Amino acid sequence: MARIYFKDPSAKLLVRTASCDVTPRDRPVRLAGYAARSTPVSTVLDPIEISVVLLEEAGQRILIFGFDLMVVGSELENLIIERLQRFGFAANEIVLLASHTHYAPATDQACSQLGIPDVEFVDDLADAAEGLVRQMQRARPSEIRLDIFQGQLDHSVNRRRHWPFPTVGRTYGFRMKSVNLAPNPQGAKDEGSTVALFRNVDDGKVLAAIWHYTCHPTAVIPDDVISSDFPGAVRRALRQRFGQIPCVFVQGFCGDVRPNMAVSMQATGLAQRLRRMIRKVASGPSFASPSASDWTRWSQSLAARIYDIAQSSPVKSFSPARLQSGSASIPLGDFFKGSPPDKMLTARIVRIGEELEIVALSAEVNVEWQPILDEAVPVQAGLIRLYAGYLGALYGYLPTAAQIPEGGYEVEGFQPLFGLSGRFDSGLIGAAITGCVGSAFEDLERAKTRAADSAASHAPS
Repeated sequence: MARIYFKDPSAKLLVRTASCDVTPRDRPVRLAGYAARSTPVSTVLDPIEISVVLLEEAGQRILIFGFDLMVVGSELENLIIERLQRFGFAANEIVLLASHTHYAPATDQACSQLGIPDVEFVDDLADAAEGLVRQMQRARPSEIRLDIFQGQLDHSVNRRRHWPFPTVGRTYGFRMKSVNLAPNPQGAKDEGSTVALFRNVDDGKVLAAIWHYTCHPTAVIPDDVISSDFPGAVRRALRQRFGQIPCVFVQGFCGDVRPNMAVSMQATGLAQRLRRMIRKVASGPSFASPSASDWTRWSQSLAARIYDIAQSSPVKSFSPARLQSGSASIPLGDFFKGSPPDKMLTARIVRIGEELEIVALSAEVNVEWQPILDEAVPVQAGLIRLYAGYLGALYGYLPTAAQIPEGGYEVEGFQPLFGLSGRFDSGLIGAAITGCVGSAFEDLERAKTRAADSAASHAPS
């Protein structure tokens, strides 16, 4: 029987970490992300992985998983929760985050139009997650110091472009005006990036990294390959500096943000230029098609910038003494009218010490939600907040009330691809989402009170 180490209740926050390669190499698989990409692929551009950090403090514990997947999905989430319950983990102690790469095998039946799930691959992922937890429970936990680094990038662009002229297309038919998937340099985005390094307090060795950025991983060329996209490029860069550490990527609210890639202009004939012009007049603007070298330059530049950020002076360096979490869920019917999938909108909060917190939602959240939530639940002084989408059994996109009457892919176009049919209610969505996130913070505060009461009751008289 494996030996399991238990924590002294008087100790500070402890961590155990692990990661593994889960790339399917023995058979072709259907990738998730694009409805038009229906042929299974077997070419591996770079590996896909699972990384996990187990945090423990005075009876509190949280598992934070990072998956190189488009979404985790209901099937995989249920399998992992069921298996980890055998180790005594409750569902609210497990956080499953996807990077949202569009170049990993499909895992969610509700999104089968974007890629039919491979049942064998989903089972393999659940096996791998269980194996990582077994591996960590055999390891001795480490007391940690957390170094947090922050910096600015210049690698993304908003993709909701308002077009005031008539258009006609396959998705929406004829419209007098539209919102296209096209570069909108004036649109909202978030170029801030955070890297949190977990160091052993005894020798300073880096044990794991959690890093955050806000950008759709949709840029790999060619698109018929298995790849972790730019999160994999960053992982390789961090490992060059700190060794083969687990790297959990926390994908931000990137629903309407994608790579801002410089596209090399290739010589084209008159006929091709005319076709492009006609297409723009008929359907409105769109993103130019990058080449493989364009993708390589962009991803390497992003990875180099994250590497530089992690080499700079930390904005915070501390030994966290507390771990807190909270969660809340609401039915999709609270803000969506029609036929949604059998899923909830879930908010999860993980607070590490009094310096860092992750606020995660089970949706593809548009970046404009960040200031809305900051106003509804202000960030405490001295606390760094990281917003994350792609939590667990994601249901689809989350537009703001202001975006709903505008339409566009993130409001209407995505729905049939995610198993939805109906409309978002602009009069209800703001209060519903801020209320759900507020309830998760209230749950965190209740848990903090219960932990303090429990500690007081066990204190010597």
